[in-house]
Amino acid sequence: MKEILADSNVFIASLIESDPFHAKGNELINKMNDKEYMFHISVIVPIEVSCSIARKVGGEEANEAIDIMENWAKESKIKVHILNRKRMKEAEEYGTLFKLKGMGAIIVQLAIELDLPLATFDNQIRDRATKIAFLK
Repeated sequence: MKEILADSNVFIASLIESDPFHAKGNELINKMNDKEYMFHISVIVPIEVSCSIARKVGGEEANEAIDIMENWAKESKIKVHILNRKRMKEAEEYGTLFKLKGMGAIIVQLAIELDLPLATFDNQIRDRATKIAFLK
């Protein structure tokens, strides 16, 4: 099983059919379900996923997304990493270095710390975060 860090947009894309990355998101989720991948995520990811889905398609769908992600965590398909003071300070440094948005900086920090390839559809992170490997 390959361990990777997953950005929130992977989950959002897989859960919203109209998302332009829906097929790619589903492909990654299917690999997780087939135990090809084990996803690591920041504690901010489920929050970002549920809030984004609520804005895009509604509260009921957001609540379903929360349940789905909680089940994946219970089934050990995803491992959630806390945001502590050390990670916060490092994320600030990487965010400043790479000129990233706050959530992107947190994701990049965790990818660097865990030395895992990042699955993301965020071109800003792909273009600017030169110290991490990306999932192809």
